[in-house]
Amino acid sequence: MKKKLVTSTFTLLLLLGLGTGVMAATNKLQCNVGDFKNMLPMMQEKNPNLSEKQLKEVHKDCVAKMKKETGMDCMNNN
Repeated sequence: MKKKLVTSTFTLLLLLGLGTGVMAATNKLQCNVGDFKNMLPMMQEKNPNLSEKQLKEVHKDCVAKMKKETGMDCMNNN
């Protein structure tokens, strides 16, 4: 019984490790930041006192920060 538990745990850890390695090796992860036009209604709801120009700067800063942290282009502009 103990041997089955150890084997199962080892197998699970091995699969999780391999899955993480494969995911890290691929550069196809999406970070779901839409373009400014798609994000504007939500941003206006969260920050009603900011102008559209200020919201655009916030969006620009957010995208730049995400690019820096993930090393990927986070925009979904197709």
